[in-house]
Order: sequence, then structure tokens, then C-alpha cells
Amino acid sequence: MTLQQQLKPLADALNKKKDNVQVELDQEMKTVAIDSFGFAKSYLSTLEHSLGRSSRFNNDLLYNIAVMAMEKLFVALLARYDWNATHHMPIALYKEALQFETEMTDNMKATSILVGKFEAICSLDGFGYKTPTNDELHSMMTGMKEIELLVEKRIEEIQS
Repeated sequence: MTLQQQLKPLADALNKKKDNVQVELDQEMKTVAIDSFGFAKSYLSTLEHSLGRSSRFNNDLLYNIAVMAMEKLFVALLARYDWNATHHMPIALYKEALQFETEMTDNMKATSILVGKFEAICSLDGFGYKTPTNDELHSMMTGMKEIELLVEKRIEEIQS
């Protein structure tokens, strides 16, 4: 049975309650969600402060910070739904989150594709790494801010 087939009953139940999704979390997953979101915000802050001004960080390092921020955002979002992320590539994380989250947007998908397009290391035929331009890094940051707002909303739901 594929992961998608396993998640279908839960996704169907969640989609019926688009405005008021309720998932019971144990304390450990709640901590993972909150801590991962904190790490994501730290990475995003570092990225944001390094873009648009002179920085010791080159675009390769800034890209790695963007990738870590993206991964932590999705880990936090999935943990909020009591689910451990099973992927590490941005578009795979986006698709996994679709199984639980009803407010994912096309822009979030585009951001996930953008963040993932600079590395191809999972195959011997992959190109390795490419360095994003400043404009591409700014686009990543803009897209991740939208994802951050959604994750923040979901984390607030469990912080009571």
C-alpha cells in the first residue's frame, strides 16, 4: 500500500472540515512542531538579513540556509498534523503536506519547485549543485514568507 493510499482516509476526513481541522498531538510532536518552526524562523531571519546588503555569506551558503528554512517549515507543518516528514526535497514535502493541509497554494508549490531546482544529487546522472542568483534567492524568500504565515497560523492552533 502506498503512502498516498494510507493517507487518503485521513486526508478525506480533514478535507471535510476545512475550517476547523482537529488532530490530537502528543507532547513530543507538539514540541517538534513548535521547535521546528522556531528553527525555520531563525533561518528565514538570517536569509532575509543577508539579502539586500553586503554579507559574508555567498549565494551558495544563502541557498543552503533557504533549503534548511524550507525543510523546517514543512517539518513543523507536518508535525502539527502528528506526521513525521518522510521526504527532504521541497516539492516532495509540499506534496506530502497536501495530504493534510487545505490551504496550500499554487504559489507555495512554485516556491517549492524553485527551492529544489538548484540541486540534483539523488541520482548519478544529476547535475549536482547550481548557485541561485540574487533575484532567485529573493523569490525564494518571498515565497517562503507565505508558507511561514500558514505554518504560523497552524502552530498558533496548538499553542494553548
